[in-house]
Amino acid sequence: MKQKKLMFSKSVAYKWIVSYAVIMLIPLIVSAIIYLQTKQIVEYEIERAGHAMLKQMQNTVDSEIDQAEKMAMQLSIHNDVNKYLNMTTMEEKSQSFQIYKTRQELSKYKSTNDFVSGIYLYSSRLDKVLTDETYVDSKTFYEMNRQMIGMPYEEWLSLLKGESAGGKALPPFTQFKRWETKVVLMKPFSSAGAENAFKGALILPLNGSKIQSMLKNVDWVNKGDVYIVDKNNQILFQNNSLAGFQNVPYTEEGGKKAGTSFINIAGTENMVSFIDSDTTDWKYISVFPSSVFWEKAREIRNLNLFGLLLCFLVGGGVISYFARKNYNPVRELVNMFSGAKDEQTQRVLDEFSFIRESALATIRERDDINNRQFRQLRVLQTYYLSRLLKGQAEDGLSVEEAARLHHFKWDSEDFAVLLFYIQGGGEGSPSPSLSNFIVSNIIMDFTGGHHSLSFTEMDGMLAAVININAERSASWKEDIEEALTKTLEFIDRKYRLQIVMAGSERHTGLNSLHQGYLQALEAQEYRLVLEENLSIWYGEIEPQETDYYLSINDEVVFINLIKSGEFDKASAMVDAILAQFFGSQVSIELVRYAMIDLTSSIMKAIPQEAQRSKLWEEWRPMKRLLVCTTRGEFRQELMELTRMACGMANEKLTLMSNTGIGEEVSAYVKDNYADINLSVSMIGAHFGITPQYVSRLFKEQTGQGLHDYISQIRTGEAKTLLQEGVTIEEISSRVGFSSSSAFIRVFKKYEGITPGRYKNLQ
Repeated sequence: MKQKKLMFSKSVAYKWIVSYAVIMLIPLIVSAIIYLQTKQIVEYEIERAGHAMLKQMQNTVDSEIDQAEKMAMQLSIHNDVNKYLNMTTMEEKSQSFQIYKTRQELSKYKSTNDFVSGIYLYSSRLDKVLTDETYVDSKTFYEMNRQMIGMPYEEWLSLLKGESAGGKALPPFTQFKRWETKVVLMKPFSSAGAENAFKGALILPLNGSKIQSMLKNVDWVNKGDVYIVDKNNQILFQNNSLAGFQNVPYTEEGGKKAGTSFINIAGTENMVSFIDSDTTDWKYISVFPSSVFWEKAREIRNLNLFGLLLCFLVGGGVISYFARKNYNPVRELVNMFSGAKDEQTQRVLDEFSFIRESALATIRERDDINNRQFRQLRVLQTYYLSRLLKGQAEDGLSVEEAARLHHFKWDSEDFAVLLFYIQGGGEGSPSPSLSNFIVSNIIMDFTGGHHSLSFTEMDGMLAAVININAERSASWKEDIEEALTKTLEFIDRKYRLQIVMAGSERHTGLNSLHQGYLQALEAQEYRLVLEENLSIWYGEIEPQETDYYLSINDEVVFINLIKSGEFDKASAMVDAILAQFFGSQVSIELVRYAMIDLTSSIMKAIPQEAQRSKLWEEWRPMKRLLVCTTRGEFRQELMELTRMACGMANEKLTLMSNTGIGEEVSAYVKDNYADINLSVSMIGAHFGITPQYVSRLFKEQTGQGLHDYISQIRTGEAKTLLQEGVTIEEISSRVGFSSSSAFIRVFKKYEGITPGRYKNLQ
């Protein structure tokens, strides 16, 4: 009995029953927790809803307040407003148009913001108030708006001037004040450093009706009261004009910017929430009866009890039904696989583990066998192809027998050999072995079913034996070239590989594959001599007999051209000699002999002191030339050697003729110091000599480095511009620096202080 219980606990049926029971318990437990914590959840929802409502109201009103403050800031820097505030009584009559223009500007600003009911600009010097509609003295303005202001004239005027009870002027800042029927935004204007700093004030009365309309449009506001109060807890705005509160009670929570509490008001429990404004010292307060939210709580409790009972009854029946239904197909699979396992294993493992292990073991065994067979077959094929290409074919073995024995898809007696030279395009390119695998598979895909390709590696190159289809024997080369073109386009775009092919002619029989391999090798050698990236067939090679002879007279002419520094003529002679050899098919050895002769002639033309220089030792021309294999590489190395030799000859000639070049360089630098590209290389190019040589000549004749001289000329011009008040950014561009940071670094190097410090000291 105990053993049966142990086996059942390992069974998948037991796990399903437990998992279904757990799934059913989750909603039961959650429902029980919700039932027990209903009051806390409802209170939390009340607080969250109140905070969300206040946050919505805060964002709405604060955005309007922020726009009003931005308007006040824009007016404070407005040119017409400042002209009006700086106007004296002597200038008032003559500046009447300016006052009218300022009034028009105020009217424009008021029309753009309906949150502001007016714009009042008070001038202390004129003791007058300019609005978007009137222009009167302060006393007249007070009489016109006495009911709105609601305070004595002297107190109101003192408030405009920002004076405290002690009579000292307060520092200018934007603040909100409560008048009798209006809340206004006030911004004083002052003059820095003046004895009478106060110039006037800007007053923006807020549109109370719009704020009240905003409060009424907030969610749930019709179920309670919403207030906006100042830091003294005095009501500024409210949604319900009939509410009887003069000072709204709320609970401070340790300096927090938001909070919620439950307060008994007139015998009724109310939720009081508050949140501070982000832009002013105002507070947004809401007062809602708790009964608004508790109406739904009773329904929630009843639904929870009903849901608990329903889940328990329905869940038990569903568990029993699905556990029995899902277990039947699993039992059938176990019975099917159990013949391969002993009885002890069945008692330890559950059904899913048993099925999974049996299936995975079968799959692994099958895959291992297939992989071993494929690798073995691939090794045998590669080895056999290598023997055929090396001329070690088995005598008496026909093509059909070889194809059947080594699993080749050969159906004709005609073969050809292809050699592929694969070169990576830089970082991120595949490895050589992976490159061979990619190229071989892609070119077989593009060749299609026309011909059969078999690949192997020979001497570091990818070799392919192509079995030519008898039906397409007339166009087999075109088929291969078309497949190679498609392969090049795809691989260059996808893998950044370069491929060049050398191919043999068509041969008959397996014994002829060695001859085809030798032809492909010879074509590959000629490809290297003729061009770097050119696919070639052996049939395109037409060997010619070419005599090698470089006369002593030609060598003397070439040496004299280099000694005189005539690079154009010397390079033309090099091209003529190269054309003589590369115009026909010659061996690499003969070409290298010619290259060695030309290099020796160049070395003879170089001055002795240059041959002993460190630069010439590091160049190592002969070693670099001997590793060249293509015409492009030969020509590039020879031209570089010729250019270097002619440059050294020109330096020697220039040294003998340019004794006063220091003054010419100084004049050139003074004329072109503002050019951002001015450098030693640019100066050398202008005078036709190398940068190193012109720098050495300048230092020998002036005793100063050319780079330091350029920087000092630019620094001197910059000091003059700094004294004229030009900005550092403009100076850096005007004196030839690429950036202000480069200018500051060079200026500090030669003057010891930064440009900004130097400018302040002047």
